Amino acid sequence: MAAKKRHQTNYWISYSDLMAGLLFVLLAIVVVATIQYERKIGENIDLRKNIAKELLERLKDYDHVDVDPDTGNIEFKEIDNFWFIKNSDVLLKPARTLLDQVMPIYFAVLFDERFAKNKLDRIMIEGHASFERDERYLSDLDLSQRRAYSVGRYVMMNSDDACSDKLRKYMVTLGRSFADAKHKGENEMMRSKDRRVVVRFTLQYEKMMRDLIGVEDNEG
Repeated sequence: MAAKKRHQTNYWISYSDLMAGLLFVLLAIVVVATIQYERKIGENIDLRKNIAKELLERLKDYDHVDVDPDTGNIEFKEIDNFWFIKNSDVLLKPARTLLDQVMPIYFAVLFDERFAKNKLDRIMIEGHASFERDERYLSDLDLSQRRAYSVGRYVMMNSDDACSDKLRKYMVTLGRSFADAKHKGENEMMRSKDRRVVVRFTLQYEKMMRDLIGVEDNEG
């Protein structure tokens, strides 16, 4: 009986050792994966900041253009009578001239091998409207989409062949209506700041993160 008891005890000790070993291996895998994940995020955050810094430096002398120093988003402001006339999606001549100057610089940075080569996910051109009243959401959604498309169409049609080929892979246009309006209830001068076109980019790791947590892309 004593021998049998020792045999059972040895069996359970071995089983416990096995489970402890497996737990240690799993813990080690989690630690390594976490370190690699944090390093990857850090690298991509640095990449975005470097792109933003380059864009800020190269576009600093252009009026009607703001560059976000953290994200690298570029915002074309003062839409009224420079980009479009009221309720129109036809690009005005000053806007076309500005796009001819600014967008080649923007694409040159994004497609530079030092930056986003093989790491770029999307280039998004977004139209934004000001808030006037709730019932205008759908009509403003349509207008903001058409304006974004006008910008995207002009850019693609006036880029060289190599750039156009890349844009077919990366570029989308979006209408945001007044979903992101910041000056609701303020005077017309302030509300006009919400009427704008924004060009932004996403990186592959950001798409990976959205897929991981099940968040849908803004472009639908």
